[in-house]
Amino acid sequence: MENNEHKLPSNGTGNDGQAGYTKQARHTRQTGYTRQAGHTGHTEHTGQAASIRYPDARSDPDRRSPAPSEALKAAEYPLRPTVKQMNVRSLWKRLFTHRTLPVLALLFLLAIRLPHIGDSPFGYDSWRQSDTEAMARNFVEHRFNVLYPQLNYQGPMPNYAQLELQITTFLIAILYKLFGYSYIAARFVPVAFFIGSAWFVYRIAARRYSAAAALFALLMYGLLPLNLLYSRAIMPESAALFFYTGAFYWFSEWIAKEKRSLLLAAALFTSLAICEKIPTVFVGVPMLVMVIAKYRGGVFKRLELWGFALLSLLPPYVYYAWLGTLAESTFVSGIASKHIVPRFATAAWSAEARQFFATEMPKAFTWTGLVVAAAGLILLLVRRRDFPLLVWTLAIAAELATIVAVIRFPYYMIFAGPLIALLSAGVLELWTKLGGEPNLRRRGSNGRGFSNRSRLAAGLCAVAVLAVISAESYRQVVPVIGIQNEELIRQAEVVERLTVPDDLIVTGTDDPSLLNASRRTGWRVTNSIPGDPVAELDYFVREGAAYFVPLKGYIDGDPDGLLRRTLEERYPKLEAGSEYYIYKLR
Repeated sequence: MENNEHKLPSNGTGNDGQAGYTKQARHTRQTGYTRQAGHTGHTEHTGQAASIRYPDARSDPDRRSPAPSEALKAAEYPLRPTVKQMNVRSLWKRLFTHRTLPVLALLFLLAIRLPHIGDSPFGYDSWRQSDTEAMARNFVEHRFNVLYPQLNYQGPMPNYAQLELQITTFLIAILYKLFGYSYIAARFVPVAFFIGSAWFVYRIAARRYSAAAALFALLMYGLLPLNLLYSRAIMPESAALFFYTGAFYWFSEWIAKEKRSLLLAAALFTSLAICEKIPTVFVGVPMLVMVIAKYRGGVFKRLELWGFALLSLLPPYVYYAWLGTLAESTFVSGIASKHIVPRFATAAWSAEARQFFATEMPKAFTWTGLVVAAAGLILLLVRRRDFPLLVWTLAIAAELATIVAVIRFPYYMIFAGPLIALLSAGVLELWTKLGGEPNLRRRGSNGRGFSNRSRLAAGLCAVAVLAVISAESYRQVVPVIGIQNEELIRQAEVVERLTVPDDLIVTGTDDPSLLNASRRTGWRVTNSIPGDPVAELDYFVREGAAYFVPLKGYIDGDPDGLLRRTLEERYPKLEAGSEYYIYKLR
């Protein structure tokens, strides 16, 4: 008897019905519609609804689907729900993924650095901030060349100084040329560099830990008080952090993948890090350990490693040596040879260094951060894992003992920040692993482990740690950010109003902030002929000084008032009825 059903076409495989069904089902799954006979031959128009034969139709020829495409879609291939149909949980999972959460965290770290972004450098650490900003202005107004940094002291221009490679200041100068002088532009550059360094910290953590622990490291790094203060300061520390963390990251990637492009990136970042801040050379210690662990005795036979060392160390050496021959301002020349080298072996044992670290480290990293990082360090020692991170930590400890113990400026500790965050992330990682391993977690009467509870507890503790660090940072940072030296700014406004840009001035302060705020070049007292203020004043006058500027009447290095009496007797006072007067020297 002839069957009136529409037969499925053959494809020559011996499995005609199944092949036709498979092709039809694939198309239906992808598009949600059934092909018509004119296109595939799977269905035909009969004046009624078209039918389709399913794989079991041979055994049951009367079994048909009245609406085959709808049946397929409804029974086997349900439609993905629209946004309106999704519940809050599914929407949360779509928005907050392992890809979006780090981006959101970086945006958060950027946002908390925006308050008072337009403040002048004449607040905390005004000496260093105002020097940096002044060099950017001098690039614009005198010589637009990154290899020729100039300070406003000592004496008239040019005043080249042996300083770090001025990447930060030159980028600020470019923004000044494009958009005009703006402290927002000046602070934007270091903030951008810091956000870049935070991304590298996250990537370093992500290679070692889970996504949650890496995110914790990222947030902790960005919330530490020292990083909050100096990531937005007009200083080169943020740029140094960027190249320093990037150097470790790219080198680690090269160790894992052995691509020459990664080694070249690591060499470039290492070289720029050292050009920015010489203490970053300590990042080479864990690099050396990594290559020895990888190649063992053959490490010195690897030509690419010799090339890496050459590209990393030769440019900084050439730069600093050449700039030393050019420098006219001796105040900042040879800091390492004059201050660090003579004392680096014994400085850590001095009472001053012990007092500095005991006072400043908790301010910089909070007690909470230090305790959690110490726990992470203990874990590294006990578990004997991640040897490069352990060696990196020991290298930075050596940097603190040999360099920071001598200089004793808080921002010199900033290169410990990435290690504080990475070590702390290791504690969170261990906790979540212990909660997920059957042989290490508790079991209930039903045989189930408390993995979810342990992970929830670890997550809550991580949030608590970040909350405490945020509170401590807020307590330390808020009273500092936004505070401006109004007396200095008002005194500088008087100088700008009563003098012309080419006038050379002498400021009555050893701190050059007043000189920088006045947008003038000249000298500072107590730096040319220390111990004889009158002879030093005569020297300034002979060299062409036109004005003497006390800071609201105050003069450094004049405890008995001899210099003030000499000025009163010899030179006229401008703005005599004001607290912010100056003396005209010629």
